[in-house]
Amino acid sequence: MIHAKLVQPRIFPHNSARQPEQINRAQDIGGDLTLSQDKLYEIGRDGKLGVKKNTPSLAYPLTQYEYGSMDFWYALAGVADPASGGLDESIELEDLTSTMSEITAYLTDDDNTFKGTIWFPKLRVAGFSLNIGDPNAVVQRKFNLVGEDFKILPAKYFAYDELLVTGTGIKTLTLSPVAIQYASGKYVFKVLRVRSGVVTELVEDDTSTYDADSWRYSAGDVIVQSCLDGDIIKAYYPAATAYTTLWTDNDVDPDALFAEDCAIYMKVGTSTKIYRLQSVGIDVTLDRTDYKEIGNEEVVQTGVKGKTVTVKLDRYNEGFSLEAILNNDSGTYPYIDPRDFVDTIQLRVEVYKKVLGVSTFAMGYLIKELSPTALGTSQSIEDYSKMTNSLESDNIKISSDLAELSFS
Repeated sequence: MIHAKLVQPRIFPHNSARQPEQINRAQDIGGDLTLSQDKLYEIGRDGKLGVKKNTPSLAYPLTQYEYGSMDFWYALAGVADPASGGLDESIELEDLTSTMSEITAYLTDDDNTFKGTIWFPKLRVAGFSLNIGDPNAVVQRKFNLVGEDFKILPAKYFAYDELLVTGTGIKTLTLSPVAIQYASGKYVFKVLRVRSGVVTELVEDDTSTYDADSWRYSAGDVIVQSCLDGDIIKAYYPAATAYTTLWTDNDVDPDALFAEDCAIYMKVGTSTKIYRLQSVGIDVTLDRTDYKEIGNEEVVQTGVKGKTVTVKLDRYNEGFSLEAILNNDSGTYPYIDPRDFVDTIQLRVEVYKKVLGVSTFAMGYLIKELSPTALGTSQSIEDYSKMTNSLESDNIKISSDLAELSFS
């Protein structure tokens, strides 16, 4: 039996020089692969002629406690740690549209026997959400990742090695640990090159000639053609031992952050802090367009046709102060018509963590150009009246720098 305490999830970003890292504060992870096929028939035959296997589809949901760290966001976006270079600390939807990552789960049973690795290649972000369920809730983020593959390495480790290229020409990456043959003459799953922020999956060349932008495996080495100074070469392969320490307990960041650690601000005209909220939900959906090509069963083009950001605010009703904000009415006339709600609303969720008993800003979420889409009220016997407001936009910014989340 494999218990959650012996499952070690890890993410391998494709872009930039960002290193693979463990996924902290995960609560639920899993991959659901749907295998699709079409039955083939012909006139004159009783029974099927055969089957055509279609490209599988993988849904990979992941839930984390909010703990005030941007690490997983940076990994999904494939960007380097901004703290190392004074860079912009924010992530926007455009940063998540074309990036890919590998996610693995290293499995050990209750008898401390390593059972193998589950590997989910080329995952892309299809959506995510932030949920503050009630005033006593643990704040949670949920991610919806998609792909096409679910790979299993029985009793083997998914390993990684990289080379930062200096100079030009043919370069050699000596793999450590040693690669294991997983098919006849095959030792390395794939090799990526990151050049000036562009990721290219290089082609394995086992012919007598050596094509440009290709690689070959020889006696423990990955030999890469056509390298330029500053290139990053990334190799993914199976091994008998772990390539690094796969898990270290994170006792530095907060265990989790709670509803009491959050503040909600809205701007319609002037900035206003919103009180009495009972729940806040932010749900982001990316309408993905990932395409293959004739002669290739792999996805070769990725993109997003549309982006939808939905915000839902629930509260007990003690008046209509929030509706007055949405109406942007000075209060001259005691009349609120939802048809007159403005469509340039801004909302910011601030998340704080306590350091030595003092609350400090950890990270936040900023949404602009929100338009109200629904207004509801409900009343149950022996209970107080409730109000629900829903708003929609097409943008969101996530940052650990409060100055980058300022209202315009």
